[in-house]
Amino acid sequence: MLYMADMTANTKVFDHYNGDDVYEYSLTNKHGVTLSTLSFGANWYELLVPTAAGKQNLLLNFPHVADYAEKNPYLCMSIGRTAGRIGKGQFTINGADYQVDQNEGKNDLHGGFHGFNSYNWDGRIEDNHIIFTKNVTSDMDGFPGNMAVTITYTLTEQDEVLIDYSANADADTLFNPTNHAYWNLNPGDVTVGNHDLYINSTDRLTLADDKIPTGELTPVKGTPFDFSQTASLGKAIANLQDIPEKGIDDVYVLNDHKADEPVATLSDPDSGISVDIFSERNAIVCFTANGFKADEPYIGKTGQPHVGVALESQQAPNAVFDPNYGNITVGPNEIKHVYTKYHFSY
Repeated sequence: MLYMADMTANTKVFDHYNGDDVYEYSLTNKHGVTLSTLSFGANWYELLVPTAAGKQNLLLNFPHVADYAEKNPYLCMSIGRTAGRIGKGQFTINGADYQVDQNEGKNDLHGGFHGFNSYNWDGRIEDNHIIFTKNVTSDMDGFPGNMAVTITYTLTEQDEVLIDYSANADADTLFNPTNHAYWNLNPGDVTVGNHDLYINSTDRLTLADDKIPTGELTPVKGTPFDFSQTASLGKAIANLQDIPEKGIDDVYVLNDHKADEPVATLSDPDSGISVDIFSERNAIVCFTANGFKADEPYIGKTGQPHVGVALESQQAPNAVFDPNYGNITVGPNEIKHVYTKYHFSY
């Protein structure tokens, strides 16, 4: 255990998987907030906040690494090279056409069969940073170019967690990472139906039946998808039981905002706990865990639909084919950084 002023750091073997040690790296600040991560998938394992009843974890997690691989491979994992779906697993960069994994029907999802979530990363703690690194080669995941990736989790004394993703590559390739954190701010074994949600957005991406963007926008005003003013997540889910998803699984295009303005806020009025999310990117995916099942062994929570909610900041997946939604390429002689910041109140 390492002590840094008011910050405490700890590294230990968490589990073993495929013959490798999987390490847990944790930091605790002066207020007793603990950030815990795993080397497998550069996973965000816990966010513990102090309460009158003791420390409470705000994230869904599993007791064993095998549970992630076998039951829910994206749960709180680092996602890349590309978050979201690439239609038919096909894209073009500088006139060159590429075909990558089709791991969800005909589409590529979250970087394919061998995305960031599937690797055991090299990790270390420096000051108040947990740093994961990986050299992701084209042979590993099928994307063009060999990419050096660094994912840095930072815990501050202001009860913030910053996740910085940086990459450089030896050929032009795609880079649109995120973290697939699932939140449940309740202390007990209940769903997120009592949570309130704000998203700084007035439009969703219009999606085809296979969840690939059509290039159009759908206004949220007057629909259960409208969180442009803080609204009940449970009420929205209840009003969406007549659609195939039976909940939310949508890409919200963010309105213009300042760096110090949250793009989303999730809150539990019962516990008084909330998380503000800050991002310089242009979209956030909201997914209300619609298909989660009873055989998924979450710690302290029963596997069921809506046991958590994911809020994934990223460039809109349209950017793969529409430059108006941002540049998600990175190439030689370039280092690309993207970040997300979370602030916790309790």
